[in-house]
Amino acid sequence: MKKKFIVPTGYIIKEYLAEYGITQKELSARIDMSQKHISNLLNGNSRLTEDVAVKLEKIFREIPASYWLNYESEYREYLTREKHSLLISESELQALSERFNFNEIFKGLNWSLQKQAEEMLGLLQISTFNKFDEVYSSLNINFMKDGGQIEPIAIWLNLCREEVDIQNIDLTNIPYDKELLLSKLKILKSIANNPNIDNSINSARKLLNSCGINLVHCDAITNSKVRGALTSYKNKPAIYLSYRFQTHDHIWFALMHEIGHLILHYESQQTILTYEVGMDNPLTIKESDANKFSRNFFISDETYADFISLQNFSEKSIIDLAYSQRIQPGILVARLQHDKLISYDQLNYLKQR
Repeated sequence: MKKKFIVPTGYIIKEYLAEYGITQKELSARIDMSQKHISNLLNGNSRLTEDVAVKLEKIFREIPASYWLNYESEYREYLTREKHSLLISESELQALSERFNFNEIFKGLNWSLQKQAEEMLGLLQISTFNKFDEVYSSLNINFMKDGGQIEPIAIWLNLCREEVDIQNIDLTNIPYDKELLLSKLKILKSIANNPNIDNSINSARKLLNSCGINLVHCDAITNSKVRGALTSYKNKPAIYLSYRFQTHDHIWFALMHEIGHLILHYESQQTILTYEVGMDNPLTIKESDANKFSRNFFISDETYADFISLQNFSEKSIIDLAYSQRIQPGILVARLQHDKLISYDQLNYLKQR
């Protein structure tokens, strides 16, 4: 209902009284209520009750009590929204815009700063910005010196949440089945060998959905420095990916890293965030476990150790090993680069973007 039409219910009753030619005094007598109460109701000083609505139904025969009650409910909701509407100065709105990346999140929407602030509160699921630190303190972001900020991470998590139902099938009747997931890891590795990133991730999503797991891709927000996350959505596991660096090896390593967390560490009330490699915060035991799981998913430590012992990191040797392990060569290149066995500018043409 548009704002200009939101008036007290009593004002609408007045219009009907005038149309029917009934005075306030006559209405008081007809519905057995004091003239004072009728005056307060018609002037918007009293709430319309169920009892009055039913009595009005007897006076205005074509208008059911539900009409009056629905209108009263909408009017009260309007008053509440007005009460809680943001009363923030332009300078404060500008500060919020910078802190919460309004220009990036609402790009192209041509919304006022007031509208953007209201929408950001809805996205973050908080009633006021004063509640942000309290609600999101559990994220425990410890890398401010490296440029990471808690606000873009919280925004990214909530943008991912809003994408779950869009990108996945309805998992209401599909329970999370860890054993089924474990039984399908070989199939998942075969899917990972598809060099087309979009197609391979879409196939992975279908497989994970069949195990009761959501998978979402949502681009990272500036300064979030997040690669992925494991959380819950409607009591089902949800894996979020940011597609940092946009290469097949990074994306698939990130996915299997989160699946490692899922298999090894999943707790429905906990969110596990995975950040970019190389930040100051020390690698936790859980992160080390998930890294090991992801590495071994593609190439076992034993096979990898045998390969690097030969000290032959030519294109042919890498392609041959990748073929024998049924993985994309870029996966092996990335691991060799990470372990500083080859430089970060070597053999990048073997990676899929």
